[in-house]
Amino acid sequence: MFKNILSLIIAAVLTLNAHYSLGDEDFPSRKYVCPPCKHVHSIFETKEYQEAGKCPVCGMNLIEKPFFEKDELPTIHAGSGSFQFKSKRSNATTPITVFYHKPTTYSPNSKILLVIPGAGRNAWSYRDNWAALAEKHNVLVVSPFYPEKDYSYSAYHLAGVVAGIEFKNYTVSKVDGRVNKYHVADTDVITGAITPNDTWLFQDFDEIFDLVVSVAHSDRQSYDIFGHSAGGQILHRFAILGYSTKVDRIIAANSGSYTLPHLESEYPLGIKGIEIESKSLKEMFSRKLTLLVGELDNAEEHRGTLLHTPALDKQGLGRLSRGRSFYAESMSVAKAMGGDFEWDFCMVEGVGHERKKMAVAAAKLLYGGELCTAKMGI
Repeated sequence: MFKNILSLIIAAVLTLNAHYSLGDEDFPSRKYVCPPCKHVHSIFETKEYQEAGKCPVCGMNLIEKPFFEKDELPTIHAGSGSFQFKSKRSNATTPITVFYHKPTTYSPNSKILLVIPGAGRNAWSYRDNWAALAEKHNVLVVSPFYPEKDYSYSAYHLAGVVAGIEFKNYTVSKVDGRVNKYHVADTDVITGAITPNDTWLFQDFDEIFDLVVSVAHSDRQSYDIFGHSAGGQILHRFAILGYSTKVDRIIAANSGSYTLPHLESEYPLGIKGIEIESKSLKEMFSRKLTLLVGELDNAEEHRGTLLHTPALDKQGLGRLSRGRSFYAESMSVAKAMGGDFEWDFCMVEGVGHERKKMAVAAAKLLYGGELCTAKMGI
């Protein structure tokens, strides 16, 4: 009798522990929605589904509807999920949804990676691209969603460093009916004034990390960050202009355009008019920035969308040539200043503008012990 009761108690405890180790406490009320697409403009204002699967309207994979916590601090369970983050930026008006994947082998010492999405802002897709890699390398992956209705091109791609940007009289090139290139004259690019640095997007990154450390009971003191395409644009600018005491390695992948560390050129081509001391310029070259570019992400690549202006085209006609040009020019500036240059340039062979394959390459560099071997002779 006693043994039977004891067995039942042990079984109940094991079941309870398994339940909470998987973080399924909110699963019964979980809802799924279609991510933003042609028929859905907001993940908060759309039809809910009871189970994961594909949207019956567009066929896209359904994602979990962001869960609003009653308390101030969110809950991060094992597996994939999302939470709300309230930015302290002075211009932030609405909470940001952060999609994450917490590995089943997570421990307080597990590494933490922030993933910054491309122009599609599809943080859930980037999270999904990293899910298996997160399990393999025991990394907690978090990816913030900055919807286009709240964050324009200047607020996202340019990290909000300028009040706005306008492209006048532009023309487009299309492939299979989809716009893949914008062409505009330099004089038709109208840029707004430099904004206060407490409004820049970079401010969110350390805050998101601090929140994750708190709610995931992490012992980590620093984090890595990966951005692809528009996310890569944000991150190389983060390395130049952002301030962080907690970021470790920065990987900017497949960026479409670059801000050169030139004091004589105005943003976004250079950093003229932005308050940055020469000491800070020297410090930025010592940061652990890797420019990760696909070998096939060249002038013939039709995936993604690329901006062409005469000034940008001097850097190159494709993302590969532009990345190589930016790296070489930055090295030249660093040497002229007499500072260290710790940045790296790595080409991923046989890969174009493909976020999944670039994620695999980044994971090998960050957590797989792989060295960058294809440096294009730089």
